[in-house]
Amino acid sequence: MKEIVWESIAGYNAATWPWQIALAAVAYFLAAVLFFRPCTWAKIAMKVFMVAVSLWIAFVYYMTFGSARDYSNIMTIFWCMMALTWIYDIATHFSSFQRSGRFTAAGIVILFLPLAYPLVSLARGMAFPEMATLLPSSVALFMLGMLMTFNRKINFFAFIFILHWSVIAISKIGAYDLPEDALLAAACIPSMAIFFIRSMNNLTKECKPSIKAVKALILSVTLALTACMVLVLV
Repeated sequence: MKEIVWESIAGYNAATWPWQIALAAVAYFLAAVLFFRPCTWAKIAMKVFMVAVSLWIAFVYYMTFGSARDYSNIMTIFWCMMALTWIYDIATHFSSFQRSGRFTAAGIVILFLPLAYPLVSLARGMAFPEMATLLPSSVALFMLGMLMTFNRKINFFAFIFILHWSVIAISKIGAYDLPEDALLAAACIPSMAIFFIRSMNNLTKECKPSIKAVKALILSVTLALTACMVLVLV
């Protein structure tokens, strides 16, 4: 299966590398506009881009070049659902894409981590086209960076899907020889703790189980996922 995965990645890169560069350029251009000159059109454009890149992963990466893989249809459905979360956001204007002043530095670091995917591949002796580029995990990592950087009001549905994908990424590190996916898992695990604990802090009344118990559970899950990633890498 590992050979099939890397063969599909090589075919995908060889056929689509100009489109991948174009998508990356659009992504970082819109992110720069939102950071330095936030405006309504850029917010809408970024959400439309999130829909487009999710559908790109679903139909170009999985359905076209990854069709020989097991469960490629399931992965297509997953990324179509990711697209739906951003379509929902376009309709409801839920995400504000505004900075809160907290975690901005961490968000910027995560935002640029997708660019490290090919660098990690090169560092471990791989060469184009058989290397990590605009893959599902790097797209999820960019989305996470956007949510962390512009975190005043975030699309929690999209974050839940990114969190699920990071757990899938941990399993792919060893199974498909994709250590590049450790970047997503390493960024998503602390982000999960930050977002969920901040949500608990925003509650105005006690709940059952208690807020302290839920925070302890969040930290336990965070530590468990960290341990899983370390074990896979070792």
